[in-house]
Amino acid sequence: MTFQELYETHFTDVFRFALWLTRNRTEAEDVASETFVRAWARRDRFRTETLKAYLLAIARNIFLKHRQRSNTNEELFDQMPDTSPDPQRQATARLDLERVSRALAKLPEIDRHALFLRTEHDLPYAEIARVLEISEGAARVRVYRARRKLLEDSASTNGGNHGTHS
Repeated sequence: MTFQELYETHFTDVFRFALWLTRNRTEAEDVASETFVRAWARRDRFRTETLKAYLLAIARNIFLKHRQRSNTNEELFDQMPDTSPDPQRQATARLDLERVSRALAKLPEIDRHALFLRTEHDLPYAEIARVLEISEGAARVRVYRARRKLLEDSASTNGGNHGTHS
């Protein structure tokens, strides 16, 4: 596999994950670029079946190191644009996004990451475990707890009991 093939195959997933982590397009581009440079430098470690998880793990580690250096604690989802044209839908969507953002912000960081990898990247639990450097069982528990907490927050915010639809 050439660097170009690696980049073209996995850039979208790595960039989306980096953008989700950083909430900043410029930072996400930096994280994604650095991810591919680091991965290519260690290409002898590639295993095709775990390449995506390997790249996402590198991206996460880069993000965590950058955050430790900058020591900034920006509000989660503070500038998510809403592109819906209808003002009523736009207001409702913004309130929903704020509610979900607050609920996500209450979750431990590793739980947010596990949930995102499962829902947005459709990674199996074994791959989530590799990315987060935890056991597969712990990955399952973290995703379950995150979903459960979001459902509980949703039920309490909406004033009703929606139950679980797992």
